[in-house]
Amino acid sequence: MEQLNYVFVGVDTHKNQHTACVLSCFHENLGIIQTPNNPAHFESFIQDINSSKSPDKKLVFGLEDTQGLGHSLAQWLLEQGYTVKEINPALTKRERHHSPNPDKSDEIDAEAIANVLIVDFNKLPDAIYDANFKAIRQLNNQRQTLVKERTKLKNRFHNTIHQQYPEYEKFFSDPFGKTSMAFYEKFPHPADLKYYGESRLQDFLNDQVKSIGNDKAATILSLVDKDKQKTADAEARNTIIIGIIKQLRLLSKSLEKINSQLEKAVEKSQYQLTTMPGIDFKLAALFISNIKNIDRFESASKLARYAGLAPVEHSSGTSKNMSYKKYGCRDLNHAFHLLAVQQIGISIHGKIENPVSYKYYQKKLQEGKSQKVALTCLERRLVDIIYAMMRDRSAYRLPENIDYEVLDKAG
Repeated sequence: MEQLNYVFVGVDTHKNQHTACVLSCFHENLGIIQTPNNPAHFESFIQDINSSKSPDKKLVFGLEDTQGLGHSLAQWLLEQGYTVKEINPALTKRERHHSPNPDKSDEIDAEAIANVLIVDFNKLPDAIYDANFKAIRQLNNQRQTLVKERTKLKNRFHNTIHQQYPEYEKFFSDPFGKTSMAFYEKFPHPADLKYYGESRLQDFLNDQVKSIGNDKAATILSLVDKDKQKTADAEARNTIIIGIIKQLRLLSKSLEKINSQLEKAVEKSQYQLTTMPGIDFKLAALFISNIKNIDRFESASKLARYAGLAPVEHSSGTSKNMSYKKYGCRDLNHAFHLLAVQQIGISIHGKIENPVSYKYYQKKLQEGKSQKVALTCLERRLVDIIYAMMRDRSAYRLPENIDYEVLDKAG
């Protein structure tokens, strides 16, 4: 690209208003322009930018958040045929720190984005609009939010029900199953069982699920004190328990809908990650959401650094040291950890999930590495495989020759 023919527009995106800085290829500030975050105003936004440059110059844009607050503007610009680049916030931060000016404002941030756009133009990934990817990312984020909320509710339930039934863990194998939820909703306090004998309670339990054991009622009644007093705090806990159960049911219904939509969106994706053993649609969505466009990574090594799975070099003079520190995208790092654990898992029938990964992991253990280090080595090899699958849009194929060297040279 001949930079003399272009002007560079860095846009600092916000919820209500965007701030743009227009620079020439010589880093000359041609103007600061603001626009509401509303597509109805984007046409006048372009007109204001054009008025600050020569008619023969073309526009290129750089935005930090093309999938979030800058999504509407990025999509509109792409539809109009403009070139839009994704700017890594770390590059903008680096640019600001190189400036002797300690101030921070929307105008300064926009200028820093424009400077990065000029200097690193050929290295920056093109922004793309993928409606299905955005759907996957939004559904995945919502799913993670609901799962976290459900976990909090379950923890509160454990703490509350223990004060009512100290032996509650012996009642049901799953305290959040259909039968157990129905039981605690009807009998949140032992005193509520006062007029229930074994046969009557067993009939109630059988109404919830037919496969329950015939001695379940007897087991429960032998572990409760029907004469326990309903004090004021116990009454309060009754209300809390019933409320938590209702919230959990609502969350479960919401999760079912989210999971159904997420599975369909992953199936429509251009990536075939679910063909790999250990990756279901939920884990595939986690990879797709955090990696975004795989084409923005030049190699598997770059993806490994982004995921925080590459060693960090600390060298000075003749001293050269490599260490592992927590950095990079932690959600993506967690996804690779989950995959590695799944790959070396063994089913109840004795079947290994992925023989190649399992053999590689065992080989690392035989070399004297700890389980943690061996698992990290496997995660790094899995980065190569995931990168190749996403880069080529290909399905996973288990190698015919299950050998240590196959995975050791992955990617």
